[in-house]
Amino acid sequence: MISTGKGRVAELKLHRENKEQIGAVRRKRGKSKLVLFFSVALAAYFVFSLGSQFNKLHAMQSNMDSLQSQVEELKSRNAALRQEIKQIKSDSYVEQVAREQLGLVKPGETLVVQAQSQQENNKKPQTTPSKENKPQGETFNVPYKNIYD
Repeated sequence: MISTGKGRVAELKLHRENKEQIGAVRRKRGKSKLVLFFSVALAAYFVFSLGSQFNKLHAMQSNMDSLQSQVEELKSRNAALRQEIKQIKSDSYVEQVAREQLGLVKPGETLVVQAQSQQENNKKPQTTPSKENKPQGETFNVPYKNIYD
């Protein structure tokens, strides 16, 4: 031990320097903890953002797949409708409709209408005769037109 006063001053200076060094170390530790906290928070934010973007991407891809299947279905339906339009515009289809639905015939052909059977006549409701004199027997109300006139 040193009994002079000079030693105590030197000892106090060393003690103050040690305190300052300890405080600086503590401040550095506090800053490093703060930097670590912000780094972890930033990394968590990036992971969360990346995950949500992948979810949106997956939803968009599934939506795109369903839309592509709808497009293919509509293309096939469009092709079928174009084929039907082509068939309807053909002369044979027009002639078939004229014969079956309109009862038209070509020149020189004879229209033959099949009479209804007795059972079919009984199924129809009875109508009251009008005051006009109608001829006896069945009458046919079929329009006769020639498609080439």
